[in-house]
Amino acid sequence: MPKYELSGLDAAVHGRIVTVALLALGACQPVFSSSLPFVVLAAVVALLLGLWLRHADAPEAKDAVVLVFFLYVVGLIPVVGLWPIGPAIAIAITAVISARAGRLRRWRDWLRVGRLDGITWVTVAAVAGVSVVGLLLWQSVFDGQLPETYQQLIESVSVPVAVTGALGFAIVNGAIEDSIFFGILLTPMLRYFPPRWAVGLTALAFGLAHFHGVPSGVMGVILAGSWAVMLGYLRTRTGGMFATYLAHIVADATIIAVLIPPLLMG
Repeated sequence: MPKYELSGLDAAVHGRIVTVALLALGACQPVFSSSLPFVVLAAVVALLLGLWLRHADAPEAKDAVVLVFFLYVVGLIPVVGLWPIGPAIAIAITAVISARAGRLRRWRDWLRVGRLDGITWVTVAAVAGVSVVGLLLWQSVFDGQLPETYQQLIESVSVPVAVTGALGFAIVNGAIEDSIFFGILLTPMLRYFPPRWAVGLTALAFGLAHFHGVPSGVMGVILAGSWAVMLGYLRTRTGGMFATYLAHIVADATIIAVLIPPLLMG
């Protein structure tokens, strides 16, 4: 099969189309994961994008295709497809395939600590503070709640198990969401878009993905999207994931502190 060759302009345009399509598919998976027709369509689109990129010089986009495809496939499996278990499996599969293709070493471009200077720590503290205030307002003004599936799960176990599970969720969820949106999906976006556009579009996708998450609804999309702009800024400024992950952990810990105690005392 002939090598995928395009002029510089065409390659850039095609790269932007593909990366935005992947970002959109990634954002829609948590929202439409229960709709089988949409899941099948999205998986087919991701597969077609992968075939289109097969001979392209776009290793980061290829990993994004694999991730998006398996997000939808694994998401169909009962229980295992529950967030963040399903996405964690999808990331693991992506890592294995990327390693076999000789692309995994490129993950070091984002899967590292990054620069931790004074400005970084101040920014992390500011992002954490904004996250806490935003989540408290969402819970008090808009009566924010956990999704019903998680409420039932928490109410069905003992308090020690619920607390341990919630803390474990916060630690794992931050790593999974950050790896998906600010690692595997943002990296190809930064190749084809200026940083501000790449971060802005990724933040929009992150916000949309939270429509049925925490925070949820239209206000949840706005809050999560705005918050993701700050997380994306940390990722691009530091060149790594630690600062982004740390700010994410604070937000998830706030969710646990605000939403879970009423369920345990009910």
